[in-house]
Amino acid sequence: MLGAFIRVRTPQDAARVAAGDPHQLVPQLLAAARAVSPAREWDVVHALRVAGIVGAP
Repeated sequence: MLGAFIRVRTPQDAARVAAGDPHQLVPQLLAAARAVSPAREWDVVHALRVAGIVGAP
C-alpha cells in the first residue's frame, strides 16, 4: 500500500503522513521509496528533513 502511495503522491505528501507517527512510519515510507527507486528514496529523505521529521536519516 505504501509503495503505491509513494509512486503517486509527492515526497512532501509522504512527509506529512510521516508526521503523524514518525517512529513507525518513517522506516516504512523509506523502504517503500527505496523499492521504487534510489532517486525517490532521496526525494523522500529530503522532504522529511525539510519538514523536520524526527527519525529522518
